[in-house]
Amino acid sequence: MSFFKLIINNVLRSARTYGSYFLASTFSVFVFFTFAMLTFHPQMRGGIQGSSGDVSELAGFGMIASQVLIVLLSIIFLWYSFWTFVKARKRDLGIYLMLGMKPKDLRKILFGENMLIGFVSIFTGVGLGVLFTKVILIVIENLLGIITGLRFYFPTLGILLTVVVFLGLYLLISLIMTLRIETETLSQLGKSDETPQPLPKTHPLLVVLAFMCLAGGYGSLVYFIYGSSGMGLLLVLACVLLTVLGTFLFFHQVVVYFYKGAKKRSSYWQGKKLLGIAEGIYKAKSNATMFALIACTASVALVGISVTVALGSSETGSRNSISTAFVLNESVTKADQVTNTSKTAQEMINIIKAGGHTPLYSQVITYPMGYQEKGTQDQEVGTYIAYCMKASDYNQVAKRFGFEALHPKADEIIAPASTAVEENKYQEEELSQRQQTLEVDLQSGTKELTLTSQPVRFRIANMYRFFIAPDDMVAQFQIAEDDDYPMIRYQLLDFKEWRTDENVNQKLLTLLHDKQDKYEELSMAPVDENLSDKEMEEHWEKLYNDYYLQYESRYEGWQKQRQSNGLILMIGVLLGGVFFIFTASIMYFRLFGDLDKEGRYHRSLYQLGLQPKQRHQIVTKQLVGMFYIPMLVATIHSAVAYWGIVQLSSLNLWHYFFIIIACYGGLMTLLFIICRWRYLVHLDVRAENPQGF
Repeated sequence: MSFFKLIINNVLRSARTYGSYFLASTFSVFVFFTFAMLTFHPQMRGGIQGSSGDVSELAGFGMIASQVLIVLLSIIFLWYSFWTFVKARKRDLGIYLMLGMKPKDLRKILFGENMLIGFVSIFTGVGLGVLFTKVILIVIENLLGIITGLRFYFPTLGILLTVVVFLGLYLLISLIMTLRIETETLSQLGKSDETPQPLPKTHPLLVVLAFMCLAGGYGSLVYFIYGSSGMGLLLVLACVLLTVLGTFLFFHQVVVYFYKGAKKRSSYWQGKKLLGIAEGIYKAKSNATMFALIACTASVALVGISVTVALGSSETGSRNSISTAFVLNESVTKADQVTNTSKTAQEMINIIKAGGHTPLYSQVITYPMGYQEKGTQDQEVGTYIAYCMKASDYNQVAKRFGFEALHPKADEIIAPASTAVEENKYQEEELSQRQQTLEVDLQSGTKELTLTSQPVRFRIANMYRFFIAPDDMVAQFQIAEDDDYPMIRYQLLDFKEWRTDENVNQKLLTLLHDKQDKYEELSMAPVDENLSDKEMEEHWEKLYNDYYLQYESRYEGWQKQRQSNGLILMIGVLLGGVFFIFTASIMYFRLFGDLDKEGRYHRSLYQLGLQPKQRHQIVTKQLVGMFYIPMLVATIHSAVAYWGIVQLSSLNLWHYFFIIIACYGGLMTLLFIICRWRYLVHLDVRAENPQGF
């Protein structure tokens, strides 16, 4: 038999062992290829159509970062899996050595088996990616809201990058790991299963240290949020390191200590408990590192996916947008000044009506106001300029568009919330916490007014501060006549279907873009140098009134957020899928890698007269601990980390976290049911049939 034929036969005969390894590797190749295909797509390389430069930059960075993360996860997965296979096949490897095979040839077999699986998984993953390229592009274009669509192309560069990266990865892991096989002796390979294992050691101080590390890690996060920000980086680093150390100590010491404590109870000698606890001590110790790794990586994955799902939601994407579908703004010298913006607003109303919708329209003037804030010791902090709207104008707009009315008192100015963060903050604060004193510049002098922040969201522009003041107060602002800060007129348009009617939005945006392009073209055109100063001033004033246009679009902003958040959501979900597949495969390897050893143990129990139901109960309890203890620890870690994110963002995003935890729990339960079923079938065959090995 040739060497290559031997390698193929070994892989085929170990299909159960290598099956999940192959599927997990294929899935990681498929996801990597998906990111590579999008990275080199002609439309994506030039930037996502209809998006800002920031979104396109985020897309490029996100694709590259995702590919790097997949490679890092794959390295950990392949490294752990390789040693799991070696352990599972130590008896076979020992037989090869007993028959006279040289260690060099043994390494060649292991190297060839791993590379064979690598070649097939690369071919299968890339093949599936190419086969479903069009489907992937359709899903991505809908997720990112790319109106023109992503055209199909043959991803030659994506295929080449995927093959080179994963081929190099398999070569690297196979070479490094097979070189270490020579350190294993013949007796270790052939008799490792029969070697008695010493009772795992624990120490009460290490058990206490585990809980202290976890408490210190959680406490560092709490202090980082509520305490001094000067040590922010050190606190975050301490939180991560202490939590990881505490997690490893928890599984290596606390869990084993718990089993050893249960062994001292009088109930230990009651039938099944004796078997379950005695076996549990050794399983807890041998699986401790795997459990700790799964718990730590699962914590990061759960938090990452929860955050990306929250960011990718339409709710989060439109939380900080303007309050109406479109806002046109311009500087004016008088309230009834007729400009290009006024004419454009009427054209937009006609387009909305032609689309079968009912437009809502209103215009309002805002006035500049100079003011100073006072510090806690009545010392001047700074001088600022803000824009104010008359209370009557605001309430007219509020009535038209369905906002909450606001009525400032005689000596009061109201600041509405412009973002969801401000709205939530104002809702939680007492009235006294939301008030401060301002010194406002009036024509009659400086006057102290009370500024009250209200939890009513109203936003018509990207201003730093925007106030609502009594009508008679606005008329007294001294800076209102200063040419450097003119009045600003806002024209608000809205229609109920602004989010769903893509056609009308595109017509409106095309109209606005054409007018802006026209103004830019005319403003760059040469001007007659023979014009007098007055004629030059009249020329630019006419150009401004006839062509200048500035606007904000809720749909356009939502579309850009949808693209960036959709991209984040896609990355989070795909990387989460890779993590879950790797986790499931590692647990499968660990469970079925010792199947023959466990089969001999259960064969002994069968010969002692233990009923199948009792053996199944013992196995089920062990599997529950194996699947759900790391999940429980990961859930606690991720909940604490997510709490910190919620506190820092001032947004209630917990329902997204609970949805992800429920999905993760559901997938783990499904995996548990499948693995328990298959594991018990194989155990029963080995326990009740001597020929089952």
